[in-house]
Amino acid sequence: MIPISSTVYSIKPIQSPRELDASFLVMNQLRTDLTLDAYRELVAAMRPQGYELYALYADDTIVSLAGIEVRVNLYLEKHVYIYDLVTCAAHRSNGYGEMLLHFVHEYARDRGAHYVALESGLARTEAHRFYTDKMDYAITSYSFRKKL
Repeated sequence: MIPISSTVYSIKPIQSPRELDASFLVMNQLRTDLTLDAYRELVAAMRPQGYELYALYADDTIVSLAGIEVRVNLYLEKHVYIYDLVTCAAHRSNGYGEMLLHFVHEYARDRGAHYVALESGLARTEAHRFYTDKMDYAITSYSFRKKL
């Protein structure tokens, strides 16, 4: 007998305050300095600029999140920028990040984007291997910042 998974997967936008609050436990694994109140405030400030937050659900549990925005600039032209991509630590290595990135790639194509771009912290070597080896992303630049 061949085992059949009964898990139902879906990717949905996070829209309601209740959904946003439910997503915080996963997002906080990436953005560890955020409080729930700061998360609510920052997402509310980002949404008018085009920020969208998508959740991958396994059954009714949020297991992965992608915070994205369609942007235009001189070097990438029209592209989708991934601000946040995280899979819950308890659910990693199950293909959820890959599923969510494939969704983002289709989202970008549907909007006429030429690229999908993201930044990743220097210490996140496992994530870098995932992006380059599994998802065929290229490392094309360094990111610089100055705290004011």
